Amino acid sequence: VSTTVWDAYREYVDLYFELMDAVQEDLDDGKLEIILLEKKKNAVLSGQREYLEYRRINDPARPMLQRLYGKDWAEELIDGVLFPTL
Repeated sequence: VSTTVWDAYREYVDLYFELMDAVQEDLDDGKLEIILLEKKKNAVLSGQREYLEYRRINDPARPMLQRLYGKDWAEELIDGVLFPTL
């Protein structure tokens, strides 16, 4: 299993780098252009922000984390690591 998983991982990473090289070549050749959208007009980013806010408020692990590690630590973990503000 470890050999099969490792081989699949390496194949995936190799493909990822090939794709990134192709994108960079297209950028360099002028075939591709990066268009930056304003944050409030980007539907994907807005959706991600809404999801993070919802999860931040409704995290089902909050009570367990607070009991185990204290309220301050749990809130810091939830707000800063698990569901950070974008």
